[in-house]
Amino acid sequence: MDLTGSAEKYRRSESPDVGNSPRVLVVMYHYVHDRKPSVQGAAAGNADGVRGLTTDQFTAQVEQLGRELEPIDWPRLYAWMDGRGQVPQRSFLLTFDDGLADHAKTVLPILNHHDLRGVFFVPGSVLVECRLLPAHAIHLLLSTLGDERLAQELGAYLRGREDGRVWADALERDEDASLGNAAAMYHYETPQRARLKHLLTMELPIAMRRDALETLFARHIGSASRWSKHWYLGWEDLVALRSHGHTVGGHGFRHEPYSRLSPREVREDVSRTAAILREGLGPDLRPFSYPYGSVTDEAVAACREAGFAHAFTTESRSVDDTCDLMRLPRIDTIHVGAVLEKELSCSQA
Repeated sequence: MDLTGSAEKYRRSESPDVGNSPRVLVVMYHYVHDRKPSVQGAAAGNADGVRGLTTDQFTAQVEQLGRELEPIDWPRLYAWMDGRGQVPQRSFLLTFDDGLADHAKTVLPILNHHDLRGVFFVPGSVLVECRLLPAHAIHLLLSTLGDERLAQELGAYLRGREDGRVWADALERDEDASLGNAAAMYHYETPQRARLKHLLTMELPIAMRRDALETLFARHIGSASRWSKHWYLGWEDLVALRSHGHTVGGHGFRHEPYSRLSPREVREDVSRTAAILREGLGPDLRPFSYPYGSVTDEAVAACREAGFAHAFTTESRSVDDTCDLMRLPRIDTIHVGAVLEKELSCSQA
């Protein structure tokens, strides 16, 4: 993954300096690994669809953060925002989304080596259902087929359904109102890939998208349940993470953008996530991460009702003491270089 390509985007989006108030850089990660997909089909392709950091890139970034800022854990962030403690003037907190097996196999040893504590946000469904989340099925299909062929296969599938033809037409149009939204959401992708991922994630009816992905995955890769068994963290991994001082939080149950669900569905999704974590790990204060950063008023209310102490978005700026506890911002890993450059220039001014 290119760690510098989005620096200018961060500089344009970052809010003005809030003065001498402490600021916490909360960094968001997903995949961290050196492997390529390993079953027939994906093994013959590439890992382009499964975007992330290599172990060397992750280690280098963690070390860079440690040179410029001071590390904290989530309990310390919580205490500070609750008025019961302090944080360093410039600090950082590492967070990891999607409950990926990478986080136990690759990330945990690196964090332990550097004496760092992170937050691991896990979707409830990966703990109780043997299926891939749609986002990861898309990543693997992209790695196996590439952009152009996946678009062709998806278009053919949609044209085979009477209710899918309008979506096949939308996929094939070069000019579309959603192109701007796709580019904003997937700014690190090519326009073709951004359009394809946005259509699948944010536009296609959820049930239709599920059927399409299941059909294409079975046809071109194989058993999604077999992939899911090694793609995600299990309960034993979460227990191990907690035993090393890390925090486990919720990341929704279905891992769907909350802007696409009804208020009732949002409440059910959040409350089910909280219940699963309580049952598996016991009652505790926990943070939450909105899937895709999709935060709505209903989702905020649902997180409060479910007992989550904090909730994180993907708004790209640092946390300060003015932030809404249920709308805390985070910086994507690809923006870290620009952020540290800005921090350094401010400290030297």
